[in-house]
Amino acid sequence: MKGDRFQPRVLVVPPSYFARERTVGGGERYALEYARALSAFTPTTLALFDTTASCEQQGSLTVKAFAVRHFNQRRGFPLTRQSWNELKEYDVIHAMVFPTPLTDLLMLEGRLRGQTLVLTDVGGGGSCWSTYLQKLHPRLSLNRLAHGLALLSEHAASFFTEWPHPKKILFGGVNLETFPATPVPEGGYALFIGRLLSHKGVLPLIECVSADTPLHIVGRAYDKDYLARLQKAAEGKKVTFVMDADDARLRAELAGSAVVLQPSLPSDDPGGDKSELLGLVNLEAMASGRPVIVTRTCSLPELVRNGETGFIVPPGDQTALREKIELLLKDAGLAGRMGAAARAHIERNFTWPLVATRGLEFYQELVRARKRL
Repeated sequence: MKGDRFQPRVLVVPPSYFARERTVGGGERYALEYARALSAFTPTTLALFDTTASCEQQGSLTVKAFAVRHFNQRRGFPLTRQSWNELKEYDVIHAMVFPTPLTDLLMLEGRLRGQTLVLTDVGGGGSCWSTYLQKLHPRLSLNRLAHGLALLSEHAASFFTEWPHPKKILFGGVNLETFPATPVPEGGYALFIGRLLSHKGVLPLIECVSADTPLHIVGRAYDKDYLARLQKAAEGKKVTFVMDADDARLRAELAGSAVVLQPSLPSDDPGGDKSELLGLVNLEAMASGRPVIVTRTCSLPELVRNGETGFIVPPGDQTALREKIELLLKDAGLAGRMGAAARAHIERNFTWPLVATRGLEFYQELVRARKRL
């Protein structure tokens, strides 16, 4: 190791880590894009687990399935002996979900072998030894064996203020080639992208727009009753639902829009609101040259410069939301200027190479600190 030129071998563990019947959502997409960007700077492997081992290269990124004996995690994570031995190849283990049986094992295994352990909370987790132990005392969780926390936002970090671990805010990134900036069209529409769930604020959004405001709702429905309420509220209005959009359709929807909306509502959860640890949709919209309107909920205000790259409105304030939507739809010039500022904001702060650089610097800091002990 020579200063910051040390290139650790990094294992990134995504939130859904079994290769079969894998759920792929925002957290999985974050882990993949982060690992892919990181692999341009240092040897990086994205870890999956299956009953049959496999390995493939995706450019500079290695995607490896480590063998497990079965998929039942009730008593512990069922690694094979060969997989256990293969894990020692890595200098840094970066798990993006906890608590789980796997992260419990990785914390113990990493400590035993002197590896550097990093955790990122993208939401999720489930029952394991850590969840049982922390019922006895919060500090008994095996996840506290990690050496550092790499977090998605300041809001995400607020859940770990009493953890003494070193912390780094990574934020999220955008592939600028996948989401190129396009001119804001005259006569563009307002656009919502996201899951059609109540905490996303879709119903109040539809209720607040006037009958002549064009609004496109892009996302998949997970609750038939809630979808029916949305469709009922949309009657007599210029609301278009797109519930089967692929990546090409998503980019086409962005290109036709004048403003992108994320009117999420805060949770009543007394343990804290983890519904919006990071709003990737906002970053992708701003990269596309679109101003965004978000509510002052969770991490969303951290991503937007109010009045410059978009607007921040109080959650549940339908009047404020409607006024900002109509302002940008009626003034394509203003929407274009704010969209250009949004693109520049992304280029300066929210590309995947920038996120990966923050992560690599954090690994190096943690390794240096451990060597001084």
